[in-house]
Amino acid sequence: PPLRPFNVEELLPPMEVPPPMVSGSEPEFVDEEWLSKRVEDILSLYRTSDTMAFRLPPTAFVRCSRGGKTRALKEIAKRLKSIVHASVIFVSFSESSNIKSWEQVDPLGALCRRIAFAARRNRKANYDSDFAKADVKPEQIVEWLGRRDPRILLVDEMNNCNSLLEKSIPSIDLAEFLKDNFLSKEDQYLVFSSHIVSTVGQLSSYMDSGSSRPIAIHELPLIRNVTNAAKIFRWPELNAGKALFYGLVPALIHIARLEELRKRQQISFHKVEEAIRICVKDGLVTDKSVRYLLANFVDGEKRKVMKPLHQFMNTAEEEKLRWIPFYMTKVLDNLEFSAPSLDESLRVALRKIVELFNELSTAEESSGKAWERLFLVVVISRVVSGKFDEVILPLNNLSMDYSISFNQFIRTDKKVFEEIVDVDKFVGCFTEPDRYPHVAIYQPK
Repeated sequence: PPLRPFNVEELLPPMEVPPPMVSGSEPEFVDEEWLSKRVEDILSLYRTSDTMAFRLPPTAFVRCSRGGKTRALKEIAKRLKSIVHASVIFVSFSESSNIKSWEQVDPLGALCRRIAFAARRNRKANYDSDFAKADVKPEQIVEWLGRRDPRILLVDEMNNCNSLLEKSIPSIDLAEFLKDNFLSKEDQYLVFSSHIVSTVGQLSSYMDSGSSRPIAIHELPLIRNVTNAAKIFRWPELNAGKALFYGLVPALIHIARLEELRKRQQISFHKVEEAIRICVKDGLVTDKSVRYLLANFVDGEKRKVMKPLHQFMNTAEEEKLRWIPFYMTKVLDNLEFSAPSLDESLRVALRKIVELFNELSTAEESSGKAWERLFLVVVISRVVSGKFDEVILPLNNLSMDYSISFNQFIRTDKKVFEEIVDVDKFVGCFTEPDRYPHVAIYQPK
């Protein structure tokens, strides 16, 4: 689209840019101890600079979609502004300034527009109507920042810049601009957030050719005490099963509480549907890839998970992903619906895991049913993916060409079980499966 001319006179002086607004009506997603430690870490790096032997690492905060990254970055920006004598600039590629499809070809221009919006003199100006189509040049932002003036830039949802997925002139231009103006000199620093670790590594690799720039990666905190979390989120019914269903992620627990209070959905799953659509379109959804996905629940190995699904998981460490049942129920449900070519036993397994996870979220406090459901999810995931071991499922020599069933080929009514007095009578309850080898999983009622 045609862009309007931009004048730096529209901007406040860098040091006068106010910190982002933080909602006072929502409960805290990060505690004081975590916030103080992260700000201390950032300031330590801010006071450092590149040398011949050292590449200054930017700081990245990683968490799943809707996991509280924006709120955490705003809290950090607000705290930094109260401590350090520097311009602290918070911009976002999400929320009201979500990156538009036409901006993806010029991510540096998109960043400059958002920096300009953060620094606008007219605080009543709206991003979409006043800045979304402003032609803000990188050299204008460099001139406005000043040659050596201290500054810290915080970029929310860097992962929304699709150009970072592959090395290109636009992605290199963005990376070099960030490095030259917010990273390589003392009293200049870069902090950003992302759904996924891959964005973090790619941005770093584009900054320096022929050398490796590390990244200081931090996860946002998880809840550590369910009783305390129940008080913070004013949710007396919150128990361990519910907390695990939401991955112990404070922001997701907050959203779930709002849904319960307002009796309507507070979160859209269009991102899940879009990710599954991409997986299907790109031919990523196969029996093998779905088995790998279920194996990931057991071992956490990132390489086994289709990349578009990474954003719905927690990053435990660089090569590990941790399931969030709240999201994975939607992922598995959409996979089963969108990929009719999947083996029927896989489709049955996906439906059963979704059912068990949902039962985990509704199980009562102190009920053994919650942990029974979790155990069954592990058993099903192991059986379907072939993740056998010598303790739980000593079936390591079993060929992968086996069939699977759930609560089939056995009479499970109460009267039959009351009559079972020995192994022979128990075996007599079974009927022949369709083929061998066969693994039958039973969930007693």
